[in-house]
Amino acid sequence: MTGSLYNTIVVGVDGTKYIRKAVNTAVGLAKLTGAKLYAVYVSDASYVVPINGEWELISDKLQIEAEAAFEFVRDRAGAEGIDFETVSLSGAPAQEIVQYADLVGADLIVVGAAGKKAIERLILGSVSEKVVRSSKQQVLVVRCNAAEPDK
Repeated sequence: MTGSLYNTIVVGVDGTKYIRKAVNTAVGLAKLTGAKLYAVYVSDASYVVPINGEWELISDKLQIEAEAAFEFVRDRAGAEGIDFETVSLSGAPAQEIVQYADLVGADLIVVGAAGKKAIERLILGSVSEKVVRSSKQQVLVVRCNAAEPDK
């Protein structure tokens, strides 16, 4: 890194409202440091079992979810004049986010944490926790919860 704390920031996004605080944080950091921002959405259908061959419906739903996430990023980053790209990938979210951060030479990965209960973390795992454990980059985990304003 030369001249700036961060030159490239990757933020993991999904279709939930919880991720908005993480996106706002990533956009703020990109504005402060002049970093390029990459918003990465990862389609993970591994936990879904289609009935009667409904893969197309699942794929359509994931695409709609990605577009909603990207629209929020476009609104926030565009309003701040941030150089950004949106990227849609498929696979295990934590692994794909970390691999993409490596690919673009990111200095920082920003992820949201929705504050799951202990049993949910045990059963489902945590994308943010997996990113922290497997990343070579710095990782900023932004706490997000339903009680916060929806901005």
